[in-house]
Amino acid sequence: MLKRLLKKIKYFKCLDQYPEFNMGSFLVALFCTFLIIMATFTPLHLWLLSIPADAFINPINFFSQVKSISDITIQYLYIPQIPAVLFIAAMLGPRIGLFSIAVYIGAGLLGFPVFASGGGVQYATQLVFGYILGYFVGVYLVGNILSAKANFASTFRATLVGVFAVHLFGILYLTIVLLLQHNSIFSVFGWIWALSGIQLPYDLLISFIAIVLARPGRAVFWMAMD
Repeated sequence: MLKRLLKKIKYFKCLDQYPEFNMGSFLVALFCTFLIIMATFTPLHLWLLSIPADAFINPINFFSQVKSISDITIQYLYIPQIPAVLFIAAMLGPRIGLFSIAVYIGAGLLGFPVFASGGGVQYATQLVFGYILGYFVGVYLVGNILSAKANFASTFRATLVGVFAVHLFGILYLTIVLLLQHNSIFSVFGWIWALSGIQLPYDLLISFIAIVLARPGRAVFWMAMD
């Protein structure tokens, strides 16, 4: 009875504590690195609202011809990397979470094809690389926000801060790269819309769910990390 009670206390304790860095948490961090890679190459098929210009010119005529929701939507391939990264931050905390991200980025820069378009040092010139570097910022901020007892307010705040931190870092990076390449400001706006404008709402929604799932996820892995 006492052993069962102690086990139960330990289980609830792990929900509000980040694991210490040891061999178990090291292996879980490597698994989390693999989780980011899986998220990179496992796009989700989502839908975007797509209303053509005709709908604004002659809305009555246009919408009278709409027969199903598919007539005003297009399929969108969503890459759930940011939710995976913030899940890791919420589960492992800032220190071990940063280690997991460092392994991922280090492996990619060393030439392992873990990034969406391959790997290698030259990947640093890719426009999307700023978002990848932004994972460091997102993990650090989310991990620290959730270091206190998690509740709806802290989870919501962590989601907003984490997602916007990654996107702002990525936007700054791609803007610098494009301007150095003498691209027009309209090209910069186009890339920002393509990489952040469309993806941002999905990142916020799915990241919130991922952070909520991180605490029970920590309980699942606690046996290995403790």
